[in-house]
Amino acid sequence: MVEVALVARARLAELSAVQEAGIPELPMAELAWQYQLGPEHIEFVWSAVACAVDARIVPHLEALGGAHARRGLSPAVYAMLAELDDGSAAGLARWLASPNGLISDGLLVPAELASPAARGYLPASSLVNFLAAEDESIEPLRLVSAPAGLLFDPRQTETIAMIAATLCGNRDPVVVLEGPLGSGRVTAVAHACGAELVVLDVARLALDQLGEALVALRRERALRSTIPVLANVDHMLGEDRREQRRLIGEFIDRIAGPLVVTTTLTGTDLGATRSLVRWRWDVASDEVRAGLWRRAIESSGSTVDGELATLAQRYRVGPAAIQRAIASLQLVLPSGTPLDEATLATGLRHNIAEQLGGLADRVEVTQTWDDLVIAEDTGDLITALIGRIRHAHQVLDSWGYRSKIARGAGVAALFSGPPGTGKTMVAGLIARALDLELYQVDLSKVVSKWIGETEKNLARVFDAAEEGHALLLFDEADALFGQRSTEMSGATDRYANLEVNYLLQRVESFGGITILTTNLESAIDTALKRRLAAHIVFAAPEEDERARLWDRQVVTGTAPIARDVDYEALARTFPNMSGANIRNAAIAAAFLAAGDGAPRITQDYLSRAARAEYRSMGHMISEMTTSRSDRRRSV
Repeated sequence: MVEVALVARARLAELSAVQEAGIPELPMAELAWQYQLGPEHIEFVWSAVACAVDARIVPHLEALGGAHARRGLSPAVYAMLAELDDGSAAGLARWLASPNGLISDGLLVPAELASPAARGYLPASSLVNFLAAEDESIEPLRLVSAPAGLLFDPRQTETIAMIAATLCGNRDPVVVLEGPLGSGRVTAVAHACGAELVVLDVARLALDQLGEALVALRRERALRSTIPVLANVDHMLGEDRREQRRLIGEFIDRIAGPLVVTTTLTGTDLGATRSLVRWRWDVASDEVRAGLWRRAIESSGSTVDGELATLAQRYRVGPAAIQRAIASLQLVLPSGTPLDEATLATGLRHNIAEQLGGLADRVEVTQTWDDLVIAEDTGDLITALIGRIRHAHQVLDSWGYRSKIARGAGVAALFSGPPGTGKTMVAGLIARALDLELYQVDLSKVVSKWIGETEKNLARVFDAAEEGHALLLFDEADALFGQRSTEMSGATDRYANLEVNYLLQRVESFGGITILTTNLESAIDTALKRRLAAHIVFAAPEEDERARLWDRQVVTGTAPIARDVDYEALARTFPNMSGANIRNAAIAAAFLAAGDGAPRITQDYLSRAARAEYRSMGHMISEMTTSRSDRRRSV
């Protein structure tokens, strides 16, 4: 046994000598300073590392400590190797068993054994690489430095100065930076500190990964002596995530030194008792965004084709989103292709779906304006709405009317009217006319029974749509924007009111385009109506409009239509049909003709399909009425 101990001790001494000779500035000295390690603690850490990296020591350890030695170096085995007296061995075991930064930060990993003296300790791979001065992947963490040539507007410059003063002028400050995704929050902190940051993006984690990731963040903060950043923390918080809230709150309270936390929601409860300082971080001004676009394009090796002012005004994005858009374009365009505003907008839209996270679905618009049949005054209102969106930059910026707007410069419109009158169709046509993507919000995924989750989901939708300048469609909007209750009988009414309040604030501050449709105009909260840029009422079609709808829906250019089809008679015979009902009947008639092997879609097939659709609507029409109508047509 003594010979085994001597061999192992000699090998440990050899490794220690090689380490000390090979590295002029020992990382161990920095580690000792960070964790206040004494000489006896340093020797144990060195020995644990040597036992983990040198396979030739393992057999000797097993001879001394049995099979448990494979689980790491225990105080009992180390006491034999280092020839410790009873007091020193007991002191080492107590030090390892007491609250210990090396263990809580995941640098030394204890085995699951009851006896402190027999518990083995393995060094984390990051500790081994740190002592060897070797780099390794630190996933899910990442290192962030402020890139050269960043541009900031005056508001952002002022916020950066406050962040720098807070982090440098206090011993243990916690700075919470609130702002949209991709707006440059983390790079702003790196710029304020003038140093590299170690960042954990909580939005990229599964729920069960949070605990280990927080340990990794503590570990890397200690090893790198840098400021840690807990990014997008609100994505992990919620009424149904109490364990995650506890872990985050404990992390904030217990980590030593400065800490930065970023959130997308304002006033997020972090579950911590430590004092916080909150700053708001907004997307840069239009002029600065144009400069960011130009610099990013030039640094990528491409050239700018035309001006970027309209692009910067339409897309309120930060440096990260700009870089992603250009990187996406480089994957599909030949190297050196000049980039214009339309191409860059396509690059932004490539990345919007990932940020929406399935909360809204992209709608493929196949109709054209020729398919639309509406009253003339309704068409004028739609044209005016499109003009307001198209000329927003000229009116708000060139003519100076932005200063007259209290909050956001976006456009919100309400389309109300009976079902099937073209509300959703017009939303798609507007998106197509403005060269925008149309995303319909999936209410089944957005609305949550957990308090605060609905607001969080909506924040993601609005932020992603603002960054990608997509048109947001809230179909059946009365389900979300209903009238607030003045007599609250319980918590349900109170939280429902909070959700509507949040929606009203986001619609007002949203810089993009929101279209809401409803069949129940009276159910929409009156406060929302005051925030609307347009309220367009879609009435049920008149008889001449129904005739045109029958014509537009039946005729495709290739469908075999009989010459005797009378659209006026169909419009007269079925007076309560909307555009959607007429479309359903036209398609059903085509299937009836195809099923019979008929060479033409005749009046009879259209009448039969229309009667079936009418019955499904809850209306009845007699065969006698249809026959009289057909006789009048034939006369």
